[in-house]
Amino acid sequence: MLKRYITRRKAYELKNYSVYLGIVAYMAMIISGDVIMGAIGKLFAETLRIPYYLHTNANDMANLSYFFIAASLFAIVHRLL
Repeated sequence: MLKRYITRRKAYELKNYSVYLGIVAYMAMIISGDVIMGAIGKLFAETLRIPYYLHTNANDMANLSYFFIAASLFAIVHRLL
């Protein structure tokens, strides 16, 4: 269903943005010493990668992204509570 709304080219662009976002988030995490920065970055980066994995029929990688999203949400909620 997602393939109808996002073109293959846009999916590749989102994947490339996710790489840069992940790098910036991890650098912010290292500089600040706050793990929540890395978790938030990983959450957004993995969310941007899902359309690419679905367009390339890499369902196992999409499932891995879902796992990382769930783990990031758990880390964020655990840290905030």
